[in-house]
Formats: sequence, C-alpha cells, structure tokens
Amino acid sequence: MSEPIAAVVVRAAELTARGLPRQAIDLLQPALVVNPLHGEAWCRLAAAYLDAGEPDPALNAAKRALVLDGDPAWAQRLTALALSELGRHAEAVVAARECVRRKPGDWRCQVVLAEVLANSPDGRREAVEVARQAAHLAPGQARAFQVLGDAALRVRDWGTAERAYRTALRLDPEAGDVRANLDTVRRKRGGAPIPPPSAEALHAAHALVWPALSRLAALLVAGGLVLLLGGMPRPTPFLGWFSGLLVVACAAVVGLVLVKARRGVRRALFRLPRHRPKVAFTATMFGLSAVILTGWTVALLLGATTMQPLVIAWLCALIGGAVVVLAGGR
Repeated sequence: MSEPIAAVVVRAAELTARGLPRQAIDLLQPALVVNPLHGEAWCRLAAAYLDAGEPDPALNAAKRALVLDGDPAWAQRLTALALSELGRHAEAVVAARECVRRKPGDWRCQVVLAEVLANSPDGRREAVEVARQAAHLAPGQARAFQVLGDAALRVRDWGTAERAYRTALRLDPEAGDVRANLDTVRRKRGGAPIPPPSAEALHAAHALVWPALSRLAALLVAGGLVLLLGGMPRPTPFLGWFSGLLVVACAAVVGLVLVKARRGVRRALFRLPRHRPKVAFTATMFGLSAVILTGWTVALLLGATTMQPLVIAWLCALIGGAVVVLAGGR
C-alpha cells in the first residue's frame, strides 16, 4: 500500500504548489482513511490546510504526524505555523524552538522560528537574528532572505530589510510581494521607489550611446589593425605605449557620454541594454575587446611577445563594429 499513498502525496504536493490546496485536501483525506499511519501524508495534509487558510485542521493533522514515523522536524514546523496562525504565539514559539533543537542545521526550522517570533510581540528582535542565521545556512534560498526582510521590517531596521529583500529578488526575480515590500522600505527610508526609465529617457540615452559605439568601433577596429601590422612579426614593449593610448582614447569616449548625460538620462544609460539588445551585444563586444587589449598592453610593457590576445581583441571589435554598421543607428 506504500506505493499508492506515496503517489497521492506527490500529486497533493503538486496541487498545493499550483495554488490548489483544497484539491490536495480532497485527494489526501480518503487516502489517509486507508493509510492512517503515513506520517508524510499527514504533514502534506497539514501544509495544504495552512495554504487554504484553515489552521485548526492543519494543527490536528500536524499533531497526528508528530506521533508517527516520518520527518518529525517537518511536523514540528507545521505545528508551530498552525499555532501561530491561531494566535497561540507562546506555544508556537515552543514548537518552533523544538524544531530547531531537533535539526539545528536545517534552515527551514530557523525560518519557521523567525516567522513565529516575528508574530510574537516580545520576539521581534530575536526574529531578526534567527532569520539572519537561516540566511547564513541557506545563502541560495530566496525564502530565507524574504523572512529576514520581513522580520527586519517589523522592527524598522530599514537597512537590513532592504539588503535582504534585494538579495531575495536577485535569487527570485518573480517574487512580486518581495518587490512590494522593498518599495515600502524605500519609502520608509525617505526614498521613493526607482521608476523604470521613460521612453524619452531611453531615446535620449540611445542617441548618446550609439554615436559613441560608432566611435569605439572606429578606434578599436582601425587601431587594432594598426597594432597588428605594427607588431609583426614580433611586438616590442614600445608598441605597448601606442596600445595604451588606444585604451585611454576608448575610456575617454565612454567618459564623455557620462559627462554629457543628464541625471535622468544617466540612469537610463545603465538600463538601456535591457531594452536595446543590439546596444547590449555591441557594448559587450567592445568591452571584451578593451579588457583584452588592456591586459595585452600590460603584458607587452612587461616584456611579453605574444600577439594572440591582440588578435582576439581585434576580432571582438570587428564583430561589434559589424553590428554597428548593419544596424545603422537603430
């Protein structure tokens, strides 16, 4: 009988993940009548009840799981969350601490303890430290940083909250609730949320960037060709000074764009590649070319005699220049 109930548990987990906890409950209840000693199924039922906003039956299911074989830490986490939803904060904290005691290295136990402490009037400061420990244990889990941000938000620790929410968004860019909380933190700190660049700002940024990319194309392609011809058959350190001048000229072109850009346009410059794929590709090619050329220049001044980095830098510039010519400013 273990295979059928195991399959039911898997399907219930999928339904809950899709936002259909009521269907998961309807699937699990008859299966548990036949298999009342399956601890994992009781835990899955408790989780579905919590997602459905029904903490009372969730608590009953979690308590059943506590006395059965399975993952006691999971059952303890669910018990703590159900108690917290019911407003029984002191009991919730006790259950969550027991969960941490059983599995101190499990970040999920730390997250639940932080959540119930944050809901407890006397535990909000401790909640921040516990959530910080959860984030330390699971640096790749967006949920841990979201809970840290929520706990810090409750105690008005704006700096910690903003950093935590930023990290959570980096790990899970689609988390709309985290983004909304981050905007709230920014407003509390006195800074309005950063709006997306307007079409006018993007157009102005493009009008500045594209001519600069054309100038970079001319510098890197023509200058690279001159260096290739001048370095044959064997480059000398003296050639490195000319290569260095080419790098400085490229940096001057970029700096001139930043100087000319107004404040709103300057912000749009850094978001322009997301809206203009050709700009992103061309800038990447020229950036690679300039970085490789800089490294080759330093190596040349130190006595190196290889031409291969220069060839790679020139090819990158040539590809970027071809995009500039074919695009024609579009």
